[in-house]
Amino acid sequence: MRFQIIESSSAGNCAFLDVHGVKLLIDAGIGPKKINSYLSSIGLTPRDIDAVFVTHEHIDHYRALRSLKNLPDIKIFANKLTAETIKYLDSDTKQLNWNTFETGLTFDFMGISVRSFSIPHDTSDAVGYSFSCGGTTLVWATDLGKVTHSVYDALHSADVLVLESNYCPVMLDNSPRPFALKQRIKNSHGHLSNSDAISALKNLNFSKLRKVFLAHISRQCNSVQHIAELLESSALPLSRIEIVAPCQSSSMFQDS
Repeated sequence: MRFQIIESSSAGNCAFLDVHGVKLLIDAGIGPKKINSYLSSIGLTPRDIDAVFVTHEHIDHYRALRSLKNLPDIKIFANKLTAETIKYLDSDTKQLNWNTFETGLTFDFMGISVRSFSIPHDTSDAVGYSFSCGGTTLVWATDLGKVTHSVYDALHSADVLVLESNYCPVMLDNSPRPFALKQRIKNSHGHLSNSDAISALKNLNFSKLRKVFLAHISRQCNSVQHIAELLESSALPLSRIEIVAPCQSSSMFQDS
């Protein structure tokens, strides 16, 4: 398994996953030029991508999908409500090779066991994903207002975890954002705060968990330094946790 976050923030989200030669994108919410540039840097083009797995219909998770409309071999996976909403919001995506699934079910894609799980977010039917193959499981869990029992079930299965650490409550309250937006971010179908994310990590088994990426960090209402300071006093194994700065890529995780 080879994994790297290309970008993760409130501005755009996309990651690359290669499992035994099967090449996937998780979300495609950044500009196509940035995706193409990343793929080129590892000797690939968009034609080498086998599938894109979309979590929900906010534009910072599907922005580049329309650029794939002339590449019919790329499968686009989403649940039915997410797929229908994206096609409504952007008619250019109607031509894509959509493959819909029922949230909560596990299915096989080219030898990879894929499971979606429901997450509480202010969209039609947002999901996280679990990708398992060869004894390694990657779990993607961002854009959720709280960690539910079903989300915890998924987190406990992870060897590699991408978890949201979106905002600092004080920085959010002091930001110029409208009051309604602040309330939306803080509610149970909004985003995880830093303390929410750290509390969730404290409930996980780090004898299994090999790598954590803290992602989807707000550029305006959070900072890498602040998260690092909170982690320092958390008693968590810091060597296994990477904070993914907004609009920057993560380090590469490669399963030995």
